[in-house]
Amino acid sequence: MILRHLGRIALLVICGFTGHYLLSQYHLESEIKVKLDAEEPLFTADNIKSTRYNEHGMRSYTLNSIHVKHYQKLDETHFHKPTLWTYNDSTVEEWRIHSDFAVLDSSNYLNMTGHVRIFNLLPNARMAIIKVDKLTLNLTTRDFWSETETEITGVGFQIRGQRAKGNFISHQMELTDQVKSKYAPDIE
Repeated sequence: MILRHLGRIALLVICGFTGHYLLSQYHLESEIKVKLDAEEPLFTADNIKSTRYNEHGMRSYTLNSIHVKHYQKLDETHFHKPTLWTYNDSTVEEWRIHSDFAVLDSSNYLNMTGHVRIFNLLPNARMAIIKVDKLTLNLTTRDFWSETETEITGVGFQIRGQRAKGNFISHQMELTDQVKSKYAPDIE
């Protein structure tokens, strides 16, 4: 009878220690959970290529970058040395846009900074190269604008202005504030 009581007491002690151990492990585990930090990226990637398609399944644009960081709390993706290609009817490359750095936000706005260069890739295009330091591009509508000095070089002309806005689909662009132009048959 005494052995039976000792067995029950030993079993209760073992159950108590096991319960205490499991509860302490769970309690410690809940304190160790990692919190997302707005200053730390959720993921990073190198040599990334992303292609976006429209609702009809046609290629809209391709974005390449040598290094990408996505910040979930900020809902932003940062691109280092990005190159963006836009397409006409999914097959014809219309524009190639390159910069040193870009930030894509949740509203589908791409803010490009540092030596932004825009190349018109269509044959027989009058506008060839656009140079600017900062450019904001709505990737959905392809509207763009810049509050920095913009230079457009094309067949027989070169135009500079302090601000620009336009649309890559319609190939329309407007320069404002201190616009200066040069027209000559040898400019390209």
